[in-house]
Amino acid sequence: MKKWAFTPSENRLETGNEIATVTGKASSVLKYLLENEGRVVSRDEILKAIWRDVHVTPDIVREYIFDLRQALGDSASNPRYIETVRGKGFRLLGGVEVQRRKPDLPNAMRRARIAVLRPLCLEGGERWQRFADGMADELITDLARFSDLAVVARVSSFGADTSKSILDVVEQLDCDYVLESSLSAWPDGLKAQFQLIDGRDGLHAWADTIERPIGSMPQLSGEIALSVANQLGGMSGAIIRSEQRYAVRRPMSALTAYENYVMACQLEERYDQASMRKGLAHAERAIEIDPEFARGHLVRAFFCERGEAVSSERTRDEWIAETQASAERAMTIDTRDPLILSICARSFASTGRVAEARNAVIRAADFAQNESQAALETASALTLVAGEYDLADHLLETAFALCPMPPAYYAFAKGRNLLFSGRYQEAEAVAETGPDYESTYVIGCLAQSLQNKAAEARRTHEILMSKYPHFSFARYPETFGIVAETTLDTYRDAVARLALD
Repeated sequence: MKKWAFTPSENRLETGNEIATVTGKASSVLKYLLENEGRVVSRDEILKAIWRDVHVTPDIVREYIFDLRQALGDSASNPRYIETVRGKGFRLLGGVEVQRRKPDLPNAMRRARIAVLRPLCLEGGERWQRFADGMADELITDLARFSDLAVVARVSSFGADTSKSILDVVEQLDCDYVLESSLSAWPDGLKAQFQLIDGRDGLHAWADTIERPIGSMPQLSGEIALSVANQLGGMSGAIIRSEQRYAVRRPMSALTAYENYVMACQLEERYDQASMRKGLAHAERAIEIDPEFARGHLVRAFFCERGEAVSSERTRDEWIAETQASAERAMTIDTRDPLILSICARSFASTGRVAEARNAVIRAADFAQNESQAALETASALTLVAGEYDLADHLLETAFALCPMPPAYYAFAKGRNLLFSGRYQEAEAVAETGPDYESTYVIGCLAQSLQNKAAEARRTHEILMSKYPHFSFARYPETFGIVAETTLDTYRDAVARLALD
């Protein structure tokens, strides 16, 4: 007797080189028989389980049993897989096992997969159910913009049988996470609740409640969807954090490309040398496993950009070259990722390719409106490469609005734009609360210098050089790709006032 592997999410049976596909309903019938293997299941029981609240004749069960037998090469007179017990029902004898998920290919990068289930409208009636459905549609679109996530299509996720357990839904949709939501609406306001559930254990990985006064419904829908998407997606989002909890327990040699990437994302937010070295190693392992993983090359570029803090085994010029190589490799793979475009813009600028740098940053600004970190990185590039301070301000406002509790490094982009757009006192204040890293002291020192706070600026410069002895004001514009003339003029003025010679 052949042994069949059954993949419910794909309505597919496999044995050796033979593949048989069945309809969705036939797949549901087979799955139910598998759940009750060895037990006689009546037609009424199958009808109740599969066709709940739908009026069909009992004979329909026999038709789908016939379809399954055809696919399995079985017969009613001499059953090997499905037996008919006269007057009682049907019994699965064996020979079929569920293939819960096809294993990843050795060099494949499987991103975390999320399904947004159809929202449940608790109060407000049909009008607000339509609103909730539209909000979920927008959320699916917003999540799909994160290149390190895979999002299940609406037609599949909205059609999931939510009367079953979450683990069954996860299996049906072949996803890692499901997002459940509910909406309650009253004349003066609404409350939307969201729960992200991890498909590995059925436990909550994240939850949030958003309450809003009722205003313009389309605008309100988009605002809520965008807020939730940015809490879930991105290099600091809830899904990456959840993935990290699993990846950190496994040896590096056992991690997939995606798991190495999520570990690199976690370590990239730290600024100690040990974390940066380990993060660079994870990034390099990710692209070793999957050379076509654009985000792997991107996160490697982030570490190389801070290369001298990672290791002194390479010179600053060598780290700049490594940053450029990783950024450009990422862009050849994905030309629409705003994070990749923004770091490419600074990399192009640092090597004198000014026109390419400006083109890249303008393209990044087109794509960066819906993702907080992309907006932040693009704002930095607009400040340094294009001198577009107002547009950078807009993207910074977007970044902070979409990420109400931003990581510490958000201070760099904000501080730079304040500094180079002439708001020196505000730039100094941001630097005082920034993380203990090179750019924090540079921004603070230059802001103090431009306010003619000579003594304070010199003290900050002394701290900067004690922590980062290889730092050079002469090389800083090249490292960060400062090519906008107005930005360079402000930078040179600040350094001249320090009177370091």
